[in-house]
Amino acid sequence: MKHTVATQGDRLDQIIFIHYGTLDVMNDVMMSNAHLMRKAILSTGDIVYLPDVSVPEQSETIGVNLW
Repeated sequence: MKHTVATQGDRLDQIIFIHYGTLDVMNDVMMSNAHLMRKAILSTGDIVYLPDVSVPEQSETIGVNLW
C-alpha cells in the first residue's frame, strides 16, 4: 500500500482524484484512512494511505466536478 503526506489545506477527495484519476475508489480509500474521517481539511503531515485498488475504466468526459 502506498501513502502520501498531506500539506496544509489538502482534502482527501483532492488527493484521491490526483492519485487515481477518479473518485470511484473513494470508499476503498476512506476505509484505509479511518483516522481522517472527522477532518474536512487535512493538516500538514497527515498520512493518507492509498490502497492498491483496480480503477474502473473511465468513459470520455468533458469535465470533472468534485462537488
